Amino acid sequence: MAGLPDLASLGQTRGQTVYNTHPCCFPAGSAGEGFQRFKQALIRLDEAQARKDLVAVARLCYEREYICGTEGNFSLRLDDAHLLTTPKGACKGALNVSDLVVTNLDGDPVSRKENNGKHPSTELAMHLAVYRLRPEISAVVHAHPTTAVAFTVAGKSLTKCILPEAILGLGVIPVAPYATPSTDEVPASIAEGVKQSNVVMLDHHGALCYADTIWNAYYLLETLEHHAKTLMIAELLGGAKPLPKSAVEKLFAICSVYGMKPPANSEELLKGDCVAQGESNG
Repeated sequence: MAGLPDLASLGQTRGQTVYNTHPCCFPAGSAGEGFQRFKQALIRLDEAQARKDLVAVARLCYEREYICGTEGNFSLRLDDAHLLTTPKGACKGALNVSDLVVTNLDGDPVSRKENNGKHPSTELAMHLAVYRLRPEISAVVHAHPTTAVAFTVAGKSLTKCILPEAILGLGVIPVAPYATPSTDEVPASIAEGVKQSNVVMLDHHGALCYADTIWNAYYLLETLEHHAKTLMIAELLGGAKPLPKSAVEKLFAICSVYGMKPPANSEELLKGDCVAQGESNG
């Protein structure tokens, strides 16, 4: 099978998985039944890895207490017509790869034996809203991280420039108005926030994080809760002192060394009490 791509090049890199086999991976003019079987095997292998990644992220969220009971829901794009998502009413800490559900982009389970009558989460509609509003997004994580959610319950903003990683990774953290879970109120409530940021807090409910891979969406969730815990402890110790505006501007100027760009809403971070307006945070 000379000229075919190396299998490892189509598999998993650290923290990221190539889910969809691009046609450019195959040599021009390839044809024949054998080649088609080979290509289909690769596509099935990609879905198998996607299932493993989704289950791993769901279990991590449960183990780290970002969710409890049957809370939380997770999804990723398998291709331009299908999503892989967690099932309705299941504990995410005890999921198996066979428990996941494949749906179309309307959220309806597709007819395939792997689904076996399973149904997706009742909150899948908000995932679908993210995919519609942000076509470049390939994965969505919804969880209930205690500290971050507590800030919404207390009516306190999480947008404060205290940690470089959170400044670059999260930017301004919008809060969607409270909406009844599992209703059409939720997709409507998150629309503006989804356009502005890769992280949205749902008032008195949870967090929604989305990215190009399920792992990167999960890392946003981790960063969010770490930021929230740090901010809460700083407030308990006498008050959080944000970095000065000049320090945040310098961070934006050099962030390319980390392979990052300033957040899309970076200008908003430099306003008000998000930063200390002087040259020192004292």
